Amino acid sequence: MKIAGIYPQKNLSLDPKIQHAVSEPYGLEMILAVASQQGHDVELFVPLKCHQERIVPITEEEMIERITEYKPDIAGFSMYTCQYPMGKRIAAELKKRLPGTMTIAGNRYPSYLCEKIEDPFDFFVVKEGEETFREFLREIENEKKYRDIKGLVIRENHRGFYTGNRQRNLHLDFLPNAMRFPVILNQVYRGISLPPMSEDPNYAIVEYSRCCYNTCKFCDSTGFWGNNVVFRSPQRVVEEMFELKEKGVDTFYFMDLNFTADRQKTAELCKEMIDQSLGAHWYCMSNTATLDSRSGQELMELMKKAGCYKIAWGVESTNDNSLEIMGKRVDNEFTTTEQTVRVLQNALDTGIINQGYYIIGFPWETEETIIRDAGKLKYIPIHIFNVGIFTPIPLSRFYKEMLEKGYKLDPDLENHDRNTLVYNHPSLDNEKIKALQADMHHNFYTSPEYLERVQTSCRIDSRFKSAFNDYFEFLGNGPKM
Repeated sequence: MKIAGIYPQKNLSLDPKIQHAVSEPYGLEMILAVASQQGHDVELFVPLKCHQERIVPITEEEMIERITEYKPDIAGFSMYTCQYPMGKRIAAELKKRLPGTMTIAGNRYPSYLCEKIEDPFDFFVVKEGEETFREFLREIENEKKYRDIKGLVIRENHRGFYTGNRQRNLHLDFLPNAMRFPVILNQVYRGISLPPMSEDPNYAIVEYSRCCYNTCKFCDSTGFWGNNVVFRSPQRVVEEMFELKEKGVDTFYFMDLNFTADRQKTAELCKEMIDQSLGAHWYCMSNTATLDSRSGQELMELMKKAGCYKIAWGVESTNDNSLEIMGKRVDNEFTTTEQTVRVLQNALDTGIINQGYYIIGFPWETEETIIRDAGKLKYIPIHIFNVGIFTPIPLSRFYKEMLEKGYKLDPDLENHDRNTLVYNHPSLDNEKIKALQADMHHNFYTSPEYLERVQTSCRIDSRFKSAFNDYFEFLGNGPKM
């Protein structure tokens, strides 16, 4: 059978400060790898195409035309909340043009909808999808006993039937490596990177673990995965990274929600990279609580030796009361701003760049408290600052709590992109919060403390000089190192 993997994403390339036109749909690439392993013909469709050796954006209509020309037997969609409307439009048009095509969708929003499955989708895959999809493909070619497949929603007579929960996959090494496609691999990384942007680095996502021990209330990880973190073997990960290097990948991003959740596991992978002379540049996400110790400092030194040049941290806020309300804790210990400063300074001293994720627009915040808390940001050792707008995400605890409290959400799901205010905030509107977001970004990058921090990192690791210069040129402002 011919299987189209479809990742409907709004065209982000209009904003030159967005790092990628389309983020790599790793989960969908895993699903397509399972299908390919079973002998099926697979292709990935995103709002991009290769044109004259460059990756360029395409319209939704052109994306539909390309899928139609492929004539898939199965159209498989991967969708977060803001992608769902576009996915529905594409699926509906495919049903008109190719009436015999089966439509199946998975990832966060279909998992949330579950039995509320809607036309034009025939099936939903709920939560982790590889084994569910594997069995689904077998049943299509055999007795079509779809009700025997756990983790599947079947649309029958305009209603959804859920077959029941599937057990998590605890043995990730049994899965194939993700399918990789030139339209994704050939995107040029736009950010502070090694190698620097002027060398047109290509990047790829890799996975070491799934899930997160933490239960932050704004995050949907617990609702989707639970809290049981499982790992691939270090050998398997490094083998895949070698294969991707042969395909031209320069920079790797570990998509693990907390790469250092298990320090021993992290050390094992880093040692495997070093022992095998991988020589790769990579970055990851981490939680400050897992590295707030002497052993944590030693682990960051090992990570640096293994090729880690950047860590992305969920700073979220500089207000400890806000962090507590968010549920930012590890082993019942709440994260504090003091801890964040301490751990990020240790990372900087080790020669690692810090990327900080920050959120504004929680219901308890006002314009005054946002400005007050933002004033502390210049003292946090961050090199790259990303400020998002709080969005209640389906499968998160905040989403449920806010609906129970009577908050109204924007019915246009395409606005639920974590960059738009989508609920009736007590004192802020979207225009005001976007202005605050822009001011915070400007004030952060123009502060004397920021310039001094960047200069320090360039002295520690001279390779960062060209990386920062390229990034500042890309942004259209900033100093020369």
